[in-house]
Amino acid sequence: MTNDAPPALEIEPASMKSSGRCACCGKSRRTAWGFVYRDGGPLACYFVEWTLGRSDCAARFDVVVGSWFDGTTEDDRAAVSLEYRLLETGPSFSVVDADGRPAAEVGRATRSGDVQGTPLADEVMRIAGAILEADARVRELAARAPA
Repeated sequence: MTNDAPPALEIEPASMKSSGRCACCGKSRRTAWGFVYRDGGPLACYFVEWTLGRSDCAARFDVVVGSWFDGTTEDDRAAVSLEYRLLETGPSFSVVDADGRPAAEVGRATRSGDVQGTPLADEVMRIAGAILEADARVRELAARAPA
């Protein structure tokens, strides 16, 4: 019997900082980041930015996936950005352009149209879901009630 389930992901939270004020409401924003491993090897790093105490402001998940071994550069990794909202129907991720995001400094910024509907989009959505579930710092995003 074969197991077709994808390998388990390990989420390793790293650090967190204040990241300014929300453009729409002026409340404080926070950014948390960390690392993702699959089968013990490096798979991705991530950054999650959200407005504290606001369920009506979108959060941003930036996931940089690719090769992380010695001798690799940002050209060996793709920076994919997701917008996260908690809707009445549940959590919702959508791929958006990664241009201008901090994650684009460690991976090639991707455009939403080049990622949507691809295996890369599926992988990044799975990673983002694992982050939301495993990183206690951002878990509040899944529990917030819609405004």
